[in-house]
Amino acid sequence: MGAAIVRVITRARGALGVGAVVAGAVVIGATAGDVRAQAPLPDPDSLLARAIEAGGGEQALQAARALTWEGDAFVTSGGRVVRITGTWMVQPPDTAIVATWDVTRGPATMRALVIAVPRGWIVAGDRFDPMPPTLLAAERDEFHLYELMRLVGVRAPSVTRTAAPPDTAGNPGVRVSWPGRRDVVLHMDRATGRLVHLQAEISDAQGTVRQDAWLEGTIEADGVRWPRTLRLLQDGAPYFLMTLRTLRTAARLDDPRLAGPR
Repeated sequence: MGAAIVRVITRARGALGVGAVVAGAVVIGATAGDVRAQAPLPDPDSLLARAIEAGGGEQALQAARALTWEGDAFVTSGGRVVRITGTWMVQPPDTAIVATWDVTRGPATMRALVIAVPRGWIVAGDRFDPMPPTLLAAERDEFHLYELMRLVGVRAPSVTRTAAPPDTAGNPGVRVSWPGRRDVVLHMDRATGRLVHLQAEISDAQGTVRQDAWLEGTIEADGVRWPRTLRLLQDGAPYFLMTLRTLRTAARLDDPRLAGPR
């Protein structure tokens, strides 16, 4: 999700996603000789409908095909924590520009991650360096999660939705099987119905990594209620923490950098 700029030298791993282990059957009050049946899982389409309404409603989310925000983030990579700030411009799942810099070193260190699938670049000034294939695969996985966070695409006929066990916080889940993508589990808050947790497998230089995305707070624009804070864990360890300062929506992302080097 854009943290790749910080750690592109050390590892090819994305920065958004999901990945806590989803438990299987839940046994309540189990003792030797005393196992009660698990309660039925909630209907996935009902959970999704409630989450869409909590996120601003079908009309607002459909219109917000592209989102842009300014934000601040902490990235944990290579045993150190780097504070970055910048602008995220996303038209999920496969178009994005994320321009950030290291706060301790200033705007002169700005780098942009540009994705226009099937191509991707890391941009410094006028210089476009092709993105390594492993990094592009990781970022494609990550930016697909933004599409799932918009929720409305999950209703497409080609997408399969099934009930999933609750997460460790007791939030009910929906397993999303999207053609050509790994399954992702969405968890909705028990009280508000909002999407609060995503679990997924993200591409990594060594294969895949388990990732949890925890969503907190709200920032609004054009009727869309988007998470203000995104907290990522990879294989259970802190990886990325981002807080949004602003939010804008649009029908599409229009930027000349998406065309690549000239």
